[in-house]
Amino acid sequence: MFDGLKGMASLAGMMKDLPKMQARMAEVKAHLSDLKLVSDSVDGSVRVVVNGAMQVESIELAESVAGSIDVVQLQDTIRTTVNDALEKARMAVQEKLSSVAAEMGMPLPPGGLGL
Repeated sequence: MFDGLKGMASLAGMMKDLPKMQARMAEVKAHLSDLKLVSDSVDGSVRVVVNGAMQVESIELAESVAGSIDVVQLQDTIRTTVNDALEKARMAVQEKLSSVAAEMGMPLPPGGLGL
């Protein structure tokens, strides 16, 4: 019986802090575009920079690519490198939001944040 009351008190405390938690999460999300993650292709011919808002900031091609373009291979390399960069961004954002949630004593939903 007392465990149920403790749980309700904990929930009431979280509800009281909800505006503060929402403001902190909004602040963190607003700064996600400042987070830059870089991914280089295995052969070094492509570099992709993405931000924490899951946007591609830049795609750079090595000068050596210009002389020997195999378009199909280059497209595949760019696609693979972009996907790798976005996965790095997802993991970094998940880590950041998890850290903020733990700092505020918020439990994370099962399976994380689903990013």
